[in-house]
Amino acid sequence: MVRDSQGNSARNAIAIYIFAAVLLCALFGNCSSAVPKDRLPEPVIEDHPELVDLYWKAWSLVHQTRKRGNNTNQFPRNYLNIDNGDVISQWSTLSAALFTVYGYHVYPVMESLDLFYDKQRSDGFISRVYITNSGSPLHLPTRQDPMINPPLFSWVELKYFYLSADTTRLRKVFPALEKYFLWLDSNCRTKNNIGDLYYSTPIGSGMINLPRGDIEFGGWTDLSAQMAMFARHLAEIAQLLSFNSKAVYYQRKCLNISNAVQSNLWHPDSAFYYDINREGKPVKLQTIAGFWPLIAKIPDEQSAAGLIQHLKDSSDFRLPHMFPSVSVKELEYNPKGFYWRGGVWGITNYMIIRGLMEYGEYSFANRAAWNHITNMSKVYSDFASDTLIDPNGNISLPGKTIWKLYAPEEQEPGTRWDAYYQCEPDFIAFSGHGPISMLIENILGFQVNAPADQLTWTITRMDRHGIKHLTFGDNVVSIWADRRIESQSLFTVHGETNSDVSVNFVLEPDTISLKFEPGPIEVTFLPDNFILRDRFLP
Repeated sequence: MVRDSQGNSARNAIAIYIFAAVLLCALFGNCSSAVPKDRLPEPVIEDHPELVDLYWKAWSLVHQTRKRGNNTNQFPRNYLNIDNGDVISQWSTLSAALFTVYGYHVYPVMESLDLFYDKQRSDGFISRVYITNSGSPLHLPTRQDPMINPPLFSWVELKYFYLSADTTRLRKVFPALEKYFLWLDSNCRTKNNIGDLYYSTPIGSGMINLPRGDIEFGGWTDLSAQMAMFARHLAEIAQLLSFNSKAVYYQRKCLNISNAVQSNLWHPDSAFYYDINREGKPVKLQTIAGFWPLIAKIPDEQSAAGLIQHLKDSSDFRLPHMFPSVSVKELEYNPKGFYWRGGVWGITNYMIIRGLMEYGEYSFANRAAWNHITNMSKVYSDFASDTLIDPNGNISLPGKTIWKLYAPEEQEPGTRWDAYYQCEPDFIAFSGHGPISMLIENILGFQVNAPADQLTWTITRMDRHGIKHLTFGDNVVSIWADRRIESQSLFTVHGETNSDVSVNFVLEPDTISLKFEPGPIEVTFLPDNFILRDRFLP
């Protein structure tokens, strides 16, 4: 009897322990340490397994940032705090969402944006940082400092839309986006009476020690271009929602801002965009900020060609690890990184690469992506951390990892704000674009359009390559190409789809569009682009 009683007590204790563990999991949502690889896109790139390793490392770092809101902070039930700190930052969150969005069906990516929308003031203001304990903004705006970050919400929302086909979300978030744009338009205009140009602060720009000179309330190239892009995105969203008058309004806003940037910040003699100070005089420093007009589609073809030439010049921005945050020609350039005095950052590289693609520079964009991701991979596999990790920073010496930024001339992490110690390891917010987005979009060549149930695949590689369980909308597609000996060799594409889907195969100079029913995919391409058709809809 005594033994039975003890056994029951032990079983009860175990049951209570299990219940407590389950309850803690429910409350904090961080129980599983394993990345759910079978639910995320799986890259196939046979000749470069090291890039696949880097890809999964990026997701493992994302996986560790899952958080839960509570009644005190009024944050969403589930969200990502990509910095894993006592605050949540708009800049880090939006930067990371541009690559974590490929796992939107697994991780609370868009809920992380909702956190900021939920905290939006009635006048439209959204703080750049909120305190995780209280949910309060860390700072409130003043006339001297609007307390903003790069306003990239609409970029993320449209990327998510083309991955998800979620029109309902666009309709839900459009009012918040519109209110925020109008607040910025009212409160961040340059104070030199030029109009349709905007100012920020070094911290607000997200590039804290980027050399800029004394521009204060003048015209900042990056924010002005970001506002043009914001307006263009609002026009696109309005069109998708059939808000025709709003679409026209934001098209005009985009045009007005673009014209102001081109008229006041562009200098054809040096083919570069420069900030202007409060008196309207240019501050001629060539930095990464000058390339934001590309992704905003501001320059005409001739101006864009001149600007892009800076990126192709090895005495300018085309260094062993492209692209430094400051031109090597500038006195302020630091070859070790020193944060934004020369460091290579994933977020700005991604911005540049997407900007290059807007102007048809696909080949150079893909080479830049390859340069970035392979440099990251070499640091991941070969770099040995040493005593240049800050001993007072509570950072243990990492093993193979991803760093906050990278040096432009050596395969090593970049130095941080003190120009001496290496930057933070295990830091994914500004570095996941290469291992995830650039790998999928540029190296493997995939672009999705979920509203059209369409996948575009630009096939340039010779090895066995492709992607498995890529989710976009209701579609889950696995597709890969066999190895080929040369570009004109016969090769077969295999795969599977769970739904009716169109695939555009871009085989330069031709594009071949095929429709597939649910089931296996198998198509053979011959040198003359004749297709042996196995299983697809005509």
